[in-house]
Amino acid sequence: NGNPMVSYIRVTRPEASDSLITKAGQGQMIAIVGQNLQDARELWINDQAAALTPTLITNTTIITSVPTNIPTDITNQIKIIFANGDSLMHNFVVDISEPVVSGMLSEYVNAGEVATISGNYFYEPVKVTFAGGVEGEIVSVEENAIEVTVPEGVQPGPITITTNFGTTESDFWFRDNRNIIASFDGTTNGLWHGPDYIVSSDAAITPINGKFIRLNKNLAAWTWFELYVGEATSDVALETKNIPADALANPGKYSLKFEINTLESLAGAAIHMYFGPNMSADRGTNYTWQPNLNTNGQWETVSIPWEDVYTANQEFAYNANGYGVSIHFSGASAVTANFGLDNMRVVPNTVP
Repeated sequence: NGNPMVSYIRVTRPEASDSLITKAGQGQMIAIVGQNLQDARELWINDQAAALTPTLITNTTIITSVPTNIPTDITNQIKIIFANGDSLMHNFVVDISEPVVSGMLSEYVNAGEVATISGNYFYEPVKVTFAGGVEGEIVSVEENAIEVTVPEGVQPGPITITTNFGTTESDFWFRDNRNIIASFDGTTNGLWHGPDYIVSSDAAITPINGKFIRLNKNLAAWTWFELYVGEATSDVALETKNIPADALANPGKYSLKFEINTLESLAGAAIHMYFGPNMSADRGTNYTWQPNLNTNGQWETVSIPWEDVYTANQEFAYNANGYGVSIHFSGASAVTANFGLDNMRVVPNTVP
Protein backbone atom coordinates (compact mmCIF):
# COMPACT_ATOMS: atom_id res chain seq x y z
CA ASN A 1 0.00 0.00 0.00
CA GLY A 2 0.92 3.64 -0.31
CA ASN A 3 0.60 6.45 -2.77
CA PRO A 4 1.22 5.75 -6.44
CA MET A 5 4.55 6.95 -7.78
CA VAL A 6 6.50 6.78 -11.02
CA SER A 7 10.21 6.03 -10.71
CA TYR A 8 11.21 6.04 -14.37
CA ILE A 9 10.12 5.13 -17.90
CA ARG A 10 11.93 2.64 -20.09
CA VAL A 11 11.61 0.97 -23.46
CA THR A 12 9.89 -2.41 -23.56
CA ARG A 13 12.44 -4.42 -25.53
CA PRO A 14 13.93 -7.01 -23.14
CA GLU A 15 17.44 -6.55 -24.50
CA ALA A 16 17.19 -2.83 -23.76
CA SER A 17 15.19 -2.89 -20.55
CA ASP A 18 17.82 -0.83 -18.80
CA SER A 19 17.39 2.01 -21.31
CA LEU A 20 15.64 4.75 -19.39
CA ILE A 21 13.94 7.43 -21.47
CA THR A 22 12.47 10.88 -20.94
CA LYS A 23 10.88 11.13 -24.38
CA ALA A 24 9.55 8.84 -27.10
CA GLY A 25 8.12 9.03 -30.59
CA GLN A 26 4.53 8.65 -31.68
CA GLY A 27 3.35 5.03 -31.48
CA GLN A 28 6.37 3.85 -29.47
CA MET A 29 5.66 1.31 -26.73
CA ILE A 30 6.86 2.31 -23.27
CA ALA A 31 6.93 0.83 -19.76
CA ILE A 32 6.11 3.16 -16.88
CA VAL A 33 7.80 1.77 -13.76
CA GLY A 34 6.93 2.73 -10.19
CA GLN A 35 4.84 1.64 -7.23
CA ASN A 36 1.11 1.25 -6.47
CA LEU A 37 0.12 1.64 -10.11
CA GLN A 38 -2.36 -1.25 -10.24
CA ASP A 39 -5.51 0.90 -10.01
CA ALA A 40 -4.72 3.07 -13.04
CA ARG A 41 -7.84 3.69 -15.12
CA GLU A 42 -6.76 6.42 -17.56
CA LEU A 43 -3.43 7.56 -18.91
CA TRP A 44 -2.95 10.80 -20.82
CA ILE A 45 0.17 12.00 -22.62
CA ASN A 46 -0.22 15.69 -23.34
CA ASP A 47 -3.94 15.93 -24.20
CA GLN A 48 -4.17 12.52 -25.87
CA ALA A 49 -5.44 9.39 -24.15
CA ALA A 50 -3.18 6.35 -24.28
CA ALA A 51 -4.73 2.89 -24.50
CA LEU A 52 -4.67 0.88 -21.27
CA THR A 53 -4.91 -2.92 -21.26
CA PRO A 54 -5.69 -4.46 -17.83
CA THR A 55 -3.28 -7.35 -18.38
CA LEU A 56 -0.46 -4.85 -18.96
CA ILE A 57 -1.01 -3.04 -15.65
CA THR A 58 0.62 -4.32 -12.45
CA ASN A 59 1.56 -2.86 -9.10
CA THR A 60 4.91 -1.75 -10.50
CA THR A 61 4.44 -1.36 -14.25
CA ILE A 62 2.10 0.10 -16.87
CA ILE A 63 2.85 -0.82 -20.47
CA THR A 64 1.25 1.37 -23.12
CA SER A 65 1.95 3.04 -26.45
CA VAL A 66 2.47 6.74 -27.04
CA PRO A 67 -0.62 8.04 -28.88
CA THR A 68 -0.11 8.64 -32.58
CA ASN A 69 -2.59 11.50 -32.72
CA ILE A 70 -1.06 14.95 -32.62
CA PRO A 71 -1.63 16.85 -29.36
CA THR A 72 -2.94 20.39 -29.51
CA ASP A 73 -2.15 21.17 -25.87
CA ILE A 74 1.47 20.23 -25.27
CA THR A 75 2.12 19.82 -21.55
CA ASN A 76 5.10 17.45 -21.89
CA GLN A 77 3.58 15.39 -19.10
CA ILE A 78 1.98 12.02 -18.47
CA LYS A 79 -1.15 12.10 -16.32
CA ILE A 80 -2.34 8.86 -14.72
CA ILE A 81 -5.86 8.83 -13.24
CA PHE A 82 -6.65 6.14 -10.66
CA ALA A 83 -9.86 4.40 -9.60
CA ASN A 84 -10.33 6.69 -6.57
CA GLY A 85 -10.08 9.81 -8.74
CA ASP A 86 -6.57 10.75 -7.70
CA SER A 87 -4.06 11.60 -10.40
CA LEU A 88 -0.30 11.53 -10.79
CA MET A 89 1.83 13.67 -13.11
CA HIS A 90 5.22 12.77 -14.57
CA ASN A 91 7.35 14.77 -17.00
CA PHE A 92 7.59 13.15 -20.41
CA VAL A 93 8.13 14.49 -23.92
CA VAL A 94 6.52 13.10 -27.07
CA ASP A 95 9.08 13.51 -29.83
CA ILE A 96 7.02 14.81 -32.76
CA SER A 97 8.88 15.68 -35.94
CA GLU A 98 9.26 19.27 -37.00
CA PRO A 99 8.14 20.03 -40.57
CA VAL A 100 10.16 18.67 -43.48
CA VAL A 101 10.04 20.86 -46.60
CA SER A 102 11.04 18.99 -49.77
CA GLY A 103 9.84 21.18 -52.62
CA MET A 104 7.15 23.18 -54.37
CA LEU A 105 5.05 22.34 -57.39
CA SER A 106 6.23 25.68 -58.75
CA GLU A 107 8.81 27.96 -57.17
CA TYR A 108 7.31 30.88 -59.10
CA VAL A 109 3.68 31.74 -58.30
CA ASN A 110 2.02 35.12 -58.76
CA ALA A 111 0.56 37.03 -55.81
CA GLY A 112 -3.02 35.99 -55.14
CA GLU A 113 -2.55 32.54 -56.66
CA VAL A 114 -2.15 29.23 -54.83
CA ALA A 115 1.25 27.63 -54.26
CA THR A 116 1.65 23.95 -53.36
CA ILE A 117 4.39 22.93 -50.92
CA SER A 118 5.41 19.29 -50.53
CA GLY A 119 7.09 17.64 -47.56
CA ASN A 120 6.02 15.88 -44.39
CA TYR A 121 4.83 16.41 -40.82
CA PHE A 122 2.61 19.33 -41.77
CA TYR A 123 0.46 19.20 -38.63
CA GLU A 124 -2.14 21.90 -38.13
CA PRO A 125 -2.04 24.67 -37.17
CA VAL A 126 0.51 25.51 -39.88
CA LYS A 127 2.03 28.87 -40.75
CA VAL A 128 3.83 29.59 -44.05
CA THR A 129 6.10 32.64 -44.06
CA PHE A 130 7.73 33.91 -47.23
CA ALA A 131 10.94 35.91 -47.51
CA GLY A 132 10.14 39.49 -46.66
CA GLY A 133 8.34 38.32 -43.53
CA VAL A 134 4.89 38.04 -45.11
CA GLU A 135 2.59 35.19 -44.15
CA GLY A 136 0.45 33.32 -46.66
CA GLU A 137 -3.19 32.37 -46.18
CA ILE A 138 -3.54 28.61 -45.79
CA VAL A 139 -5.95 27.03 -48.27
CA SER A 140 -5.56 23.36 -47.29
CA VAL A 141 -3.26 21.18 -45.21
CA GLU A 142 -2.44 17.50 -45.49
CA GLU A 143 0.38 15.76 -43.66
CA ASN A 144 2.56 15.91 -46.80
CA ALA A 145 1.18 18.92 -48.71
CA ILE A 146 0.19 22.53 -48.04
CA GLU A 147 -1.73 24.82 -50.36
CA VAL A 148 -1.19 28.50 -49.57
CA THR A 149 -2.21 31.74 -51.25
CA VAL A 150 0.85 33.81 -52.12
CA PRO A 151 0.55 37.28 -50.56
CA GLU A 152 1.75 40.61 -51.89
CA GLY A 153 5.20 41.75 -50.85
CA VAL A 154 7.01 38.42 -51.17
CA GLN A 155 10.77 38.68 -51.71
CA PRO A 156 12.98 36.02 -53.33
CA GLY A 157 14.22 33.62 -50.68
CA PRO A 158 13.48 30.49 -48.63
CA ILE A 159 10.04 29.77 -47.24
CA THR A 160 9.52 28.92 -43.58
CA ILE A 161 7.00 26.38 -42.28
CA THR A 162 5.98 26.55 -38.62
CA THR A 163 3.89 24.06 -36.64
CA ASN A 164 3.51 23.46 -32.92
CA PHE A 165 6.47 21.10 -33.21
CA GLY A 166 9.08 23.26 -34.84
CA THR A 167 10.07 25.64 -37.60
CA THR A 168 11.84 24.62 -40.80
CA GLU A 169 13.35 26.80 -43.52
CA SER A 170 13.40 25.42 -47.06
CA ASP A 171 16.65 24.55 -48.83
CA PHE A 172 15.24 26.07 -52.01
CA TRP A 173 14.24 29.67 -52.71
CA PHE A 174 10.77 30.81 -53.71
CA ARG A 175 11.02 33.08 -56.78
CA ASP A 176 14.67 32.13 -56.93
CA ASN A 177 16.60 34.90 -58.68
CA ARG A 178 20.09 33.48 -58.11
CA ASN A 179 22.36 32.47 -60.97
CA ILE A 180 19.76 33.01 -63.70
CA ILE A 181 21.27 31.81 -67.00
CA ALA A 182 18.24 32.44 -69.26
CA SER A 183 15.58 34.88 -68.06
CA PHE A 184 14.47 35.80 -71.61
CA ASP A 185 14.08 39.37 -70.32
CA GLY A 186 17.32 40.84 -71.67
CA THR A 187 18.76 41.79 -75.03
CA THR A 188 19.15 39.18 -77.77
CA ASN A 189 21.92 40.52 -79.99
CA GLY A 190 23.78 37.83 -81.89
CA LEU A 191 21.42 34.94 -81.11
CA TRP A 192 20.92 32.37 -83.86
CA HIS A 193 17.46 31.41 -82.64
CA GLY A 194 15.15 32.38 -79.80
CA PRO A 195 13.94 35.97 -80.17
CA ASP A 196 10.95 34.87 -82.29
CA TYR A 197 9.70 32.73 -79.39
CA ILE A 198 10.19 35.22 -76.55
CA VAL A 199 6.90 36.83 -75.45
CA SER A 200 5.74 39.10 -72.65
CA SER A 201 2.14 37.87 -72.71
CA ASP A 202 0.11 35.03 -74.15
CA ALA A 203 -3.58 34.20 -74.43
CA ALA A 204 -3.15 30.70 -72.99
CA ILE A 205 -0.23 31.06 -70.54
CA THR A 206 0.05 33.72 -67.84
CA PRO A 207 3.58 35.03 -67.24
CA ILE A 208 5.20 34.36 -63.87
CA ASN A 209 8.35 36.48 -64.14
CA GLY A 210 8.46 38.84 -67.09
CA LYS A 211 9.09 37.51 -70.59
CA PHE A 212 9.27 33.81 -71.32
CA ILE A 213 9.79 31.32 -74.14
CA ARG A 214 6.50 30.39 -75.81
CA LEU A 215 6.41 27.60 -78.38
CA ASN A 216 3.48 25.98 -80.15
CA LYS A 217 4.74 23.76 -82.96
CA ASN A 218 4.16 20.24 -84.25
CA LEU A 219 7.54 18.56 -84.64
CA ALA A 220 7.88 15.40 -86.72
CA ALA A 221 10.21 12.60 -85.68
CA TRP A 222 13.87 13.57 -86.06
CA THR A 223 13.02 17.17 -86.82
CA TRP A 224 15.98 19.32 -85.76
CA PHE A 225 14.35 22.38 -84.25
CA GLU A 226 16.40 25.10 -82.55
CA LEU A 227 14.55 26.95 -79.78
CA TYR A 228 17.19 29.08 -78.05
CA VAL A 229 20.66 29.19 -79.56
CA GLY A 230 23.55 31.63 -79.29
CA GLU A 231 27.32 31.58 -79.29
CA ALA A 232 29.46 32.73 -76.39
CA THR A 233 29.98 36.01 -78.25
CA SER A 234 26.22 36.70 -78.32
CA ASP A 235 24.02 38.19 -75.63
CA VAL A 236 23.27 34.74 -74.15
CA ALA A 237 26.63 35.12 -72.39
CA LEU A 238 25.33 38.11 -70.44
CA GLU A 239 23.40 35.59 -68.34
CA THR A 240 25.28 32.31 -68.78
CA LYS A 241 28.19 34.01 -67.03
CA ASN A 242 26.02 33.68 -63.91
CA ILE A 243 26.88 29.98 -63.66
CA PRO A 244 28.96 30.08 -60.47
CA ALA A 245 32.52 28.77 -60.49
CA ASP A 246 31.58 26.53 -57.57
CA ALA A 247 28.98 24.77 -59.75
CA LEU A 248 31.81 23.63 -62.03
CA ALA A 249 34.08 22.68 -59.12
CA ASN A 250 31.30 20.91 -57.18
CA PRO A 251 28.55 20.10 -59.70
CA GLY A 252 26.89 17.56 -57.40
CA LYS A 253 25.87 20.39 -55.09
CA TYR A 254 23.78 22.17 -57.74
CA SER A 255 20.66 21.72 -59.86
CA LEU A 256 19.55 23.14 -63.19
CA LYS A 257 16.05 24.46 -62.58
CA PHE A 258 13.39 26.16 -64.66
CA GLU A 259 9.64 26.56 -64.79
CA ILE A 260 7.57 25.00 -67.55
CA ASN A 261 3.89 25.16 -68.44
CA THR A 262 2.72 22.58 -70.97
CA LEU A 263 -0.62 22.70 -72.75
CA GLU A 264 0.00 19.28 -74.32
CA SER A 265 2.10 16.34 -73.23
CA LEU A 266 5.82 16.44 -73.94
CA ALA A 267 6.04 12.65 -73.66
CA GLY A 268 8.49 11.36 -76.24
CA ALA A 269 10.27 14.67 -76.68
CA ALA A 270 14.07 14.83 -76.66
CA ILE A 271 15.29 18.29 -75.73
CA HIS A 272 19.03 18.79 -76.07
CA MET A 273 20.82 21.33 -73.89
CA TYR A 274 24.32 22.59 -74.65
CA PHE A 275 26.32 24.96 -72.46
CA GLY A 276 29.96 25.61 -73.22
CA PRO A 277 32.60 27.70 -74.93
CA ASN A 278 32.23 26.59 -78.56
CA MET A 279 28.59 26.04 -79.40
CA SER A 280 28.98 26.21 -83.19
CA ALA A 281 31.67 23.49 -83.24
CA ASP A 282 30.19 21.23 -80.54
CA ARG A 283 26.80 20.55 -82.10
CA GLY A 284 26.93 16.91 -81.04
CA THR A 285 27.69 17.72 -77.41
CA ASN A 286 24.69 18.19 -75.12
CA TYR A 287 22.58 16.87 -72.28
CA THR A 288 19.36 15.22 -73.46
CA TRP A 289 16.29 15.95 -71.36
CA GLN A 290 13.38 13.58 -71.97
CA PRO A 291 10.62 15.28 -70.01
CA ASN A 292 7.70 12.84 -70.34
CA LEU A 293 5.51 15.35 -68.56
CA ASN A 294 2.31 17.32 -68.93
CA THR A 295 1.61 20.10 -66.45
CA ASN A 296 -1.90 20.59 -67.89
CA GLY A 297 -1.71 24.34 -68.19
CA GLN A 298 -0.03 25.21 -64.91
CA TRP A 299 3.53 26.26 -64.19
CA GLU A 300 5.72 23.65 -62.52
CA THR A 301 9.37 23.69 -61.49
CA VAL A 302 11.69 21.17 -63.15
CA SER A 303 14.90 20.21 -61.38
CA ILE A 304 17.71 18.34 -63.16
CA PRO A 305 20.95 17.35 -61.42
CA TRP A 306 23.48 19.89 -62.68
CA GLU A 307 26.19 17.24 -62.47
CA ASP A 308 24.42 15.29 -65.23
CA VAL A 309 24.18 18.38 -67.44
CA TYR A 310 27.78 19.41 -66.79
CA THR A 311 29.18 15.94 -67.43
CA ALA A 312 27.26 15.62 -70.72
CA ASN A 313 28.70 18.97 -71.77
CA GLN A 314 32.27 17.70 -71.31
CA GLU A 315 32.87 19.57 -68.05
CA PHE A 316 33.73 22.87 -69.72
CA ALA A 317 36.18 25.21 -68.00
CA TYR A 318 35.02 28.23 -66.02
CA ASN A 319 34.84 31.48 -67.96
CA ALA A 320 33.72 34.64 -66.18
CA ASN A 321 32.60 36.05 -69.55
CA GLY A 322 29.95 33.37 -70.07
CA TYR A 323 29.16 30.53 -72.44
CA GLY A 324 27.24 29.63 -75.56
CA VAL A 325 23.85 27.91 -75.41
CA SER A 326 21.86 25.59 -77.62
CA ILE A 327 18.45 24.28 -76.64
CA HIS A 328 17.02 22.25 -79.50
CA PHE A 329 14.65 19.39 -80.26
CA SER A 330 15.55 16.21 -82.12
CA GLY A 331 14.19 12.78 -81.31
CA ALA A 332 12.63 9.57 -82.53
CA SER A 333 9.06 10.60 -81.67
CA ALA A 334 6.81 13.24 -83.11
CA VAL A 335 5.74 15.75 -80.48
CA THR A 336 3.40 18.70 -80.16
CA ALA A 337 5.62 21.23 -78.43
CA ASN A 338 3.06 23.56 -76.87
CA PHE A 339 4.51 25.13 -73.74
CA GLY A 340 6.01 28.10 -71.94
CA LEU A 341 9.44 28.06 -70.27
CA ASP A 342 11.16 30.56 -67.98
CA ASN A 343 13.82 31.21 -65.33
CA MET A 344 16.62 28.81 -66.25
CA ARG A 345 19.07 28.83 -63.35
CA VAL A 346 21.90 26.86 -61.76
CA VAL A 347 21.28 26.94 -58.03
CA PRO A 348 22.68 25.23 -54.92
CA ASN A 349 20.72 22.31 -53.51
CA THR A 350 20.94 23.67 -49.97
CA VAL A 351 20.89 27.14 -48.47
CA PRO A 352 24.47 28.08 -47.58
